Amino acid sequence: MEKQNFFVDYPEEHQVDHHIHSIVSAGLSKPKTFIQFLNEMYQQLGFRYLFRDATELIFVVCLALGVLIYGLFSLDSSVKTEDIYSFIFTLSPVLYFTVASLFLVNALTNDTFAVEMTCKYHVFQLAAFRMLMFSVISLILNSFLILVVFILLQSINLLEAMILSFSSLSVFSVLYLYVLQHVKGRYSTYAVMAGWLLVNFLPAFFKQDVYSAFLSHVPLYVYVTVCAASLALYFNRLKKLIAFRDAEGVL
Repeated sequence: MEKQNFFVDYPEEHQVDHHIHSIVSAGLSKPKTFIQFLNEMYQQLGFRYLFRDATELIFVVCLALGVLIYGLFSLDSSVKTEDIYSFIFTLSPVLYFTVASLFLVNALTNDTFAVEMTCKYHVFQLAAFRMLMFSVISLILNSFLILVVFILLQSINLLEAMILSFSSLSVFSVLYLYVLQHVKGRYSTYAVMAGWLLVNFLPAFFKQDVYSAFLSHVPLYVYVTVCAASLALYFNRLKKLIAFRDAEGVL
């Protein structure tokens, strides 16, 4: 019986590459963007879990707002415009720091911290979502406070004061996230706020006129550039916070 020779039509190399690419693409899920990840987390967890301490947050925000508004109404009408800009730059991050640190310190000092870090969405991923929301809320509340200052003391330039506040908040937020990810210690973020106040209050204390004049005479485009650069760094730091696990020895 004679052997029958079968002809095998082998695919060409580019066809093989195409099929391999199709199989690999179908088997691997595409990496999610930062916004897609946060949106998926919100859809799965919901507002109630992401902000389970909403009552405490509202109380703290209202308390801080009350103190700041009281301070604004206590301002003397003879206060210098340059001094107002100095206060705006120094105190703009206060609300953001207050609400951001409330959750983090509680989470880091919680006995269940190690367990929470093994969950699908761990502590720092929740913090990334919350910090993004807190930054937006802080911008809105700071804008409201600056508007109150403008109504009470119309000597300030509203646009310039807004940009100054945004610059201050964005720079502080980047420093806050950098320290959180690189400096170990449950209360390291408090050192950021203390250092920020110290760095701003010391020059104002010893050379009030010089420091205030410097802040008020910096060109507007410089503050806009600082805002843009800081926002880019801020989002980059938030992305890194999603994958961040190296805290207090947690794997």
